[in-house]
Amino acid sequence: MPPSIILELEGVKKGVTKENDSWSVTLLDRPILFLTAGKRFGLAGGYIMIKNLIHCVACNQIIPNYEAYQLLQSQISPEVEWSDSDLARAKEFLHIHSGHALEKLSVEEDSCISEKPLYEPLRKTYFYAHNAQRKYLIRRTRTALDQPAYYEIIPGALEISNLSLKIQEDDIRKEIAAEKEISPLLKERMERFIQVFQDEIRRISPEKIQEEVENLYDEEGSTLVYGGLKNSRWERILNRCRLYFDESELKVLKRFVEENRNPPDVLSVQIERGFSIISLAAAEAEVAIEAESSTIVERKAKERRG
Repeated sequence: MPPSIILELEGVKKGVTKENDSWSVTLLDRPILFLTAGKRFGLAGGYIMIKNLIHCVACNQIIPNYEAYQLLQSQISPEVEWSDSDLARAKEFLHIHSGHALEKLSVEEDSCISEKPLYEPLRKTYFYAHNAQRKYLIRRTRTALDQPAYYEIIPGALEISNLSLKIQEDDIRKEIAAEKEISPLLKERMERFIQVFQDEIRRISPEKIQEEVENLYDEEGSTLVYGGLKNSRWERILNRCRLYFDESELKVLKRFVEENRNPPDVLSVQIERGFSIISLAAAEAEVAIEAESSTIVERKAKERRG
């Protein structure tokens, strides 16, 4: 993450700078978040985003609820201020829809996914927001740095799929090179471990990723996700390594695995996801099929027990 990178926080710019071994995020000339150097950098706790939207029921148009967010400023950060263009658009929205039925939609933060990572300010992001009766798919679009983001309701539902699985090969080698408790000779021979690890991952098809990977770590709603291999797969990898390492080396190798297997550390795997917008009818059909399959499995289980 280069020091010159500029992140974007719903209309407010913040810079990222590095001092010694820490990264700090600065909002309006004051740091509000800190990132500690480690095996991988990431925004601690994700990033602050809009919590609520204002929805015009009559026109089916939306805008962020800036006023409600500002009421919480003292609890989050007294330095947060919305740009003039953000507030001007909010005033225009309320003027245009004056007299219409307005309601609040609550954003489902965990549903966020973007075509680009967080540090790319000009991007499209999709997420869900809901009222008491219905869920809506929202698209947030930012096309220029000097213009506020545009929010709109999209008919349909998100369909997310796993496309590929790979190891962090270069980062693994860097971590091995930095290890003080691994001898120079063993570091060279650890290439065999990387080969076994790589071979095992290539055996996992995209359809089987969900069965083999757990503890997913989502990097701020991007299509790249980190996951940890389940114990059964690690046991298989380490058993194969017995052909190439003696018992003392295996002990070192097991320690290295235990210390680096949790997402997003270097022995976690990278899952590249894809997403598309499908019709609500198709989404409802998929839910119905899943429910029917679950019912069949439960019925067969009861028959076996009976």
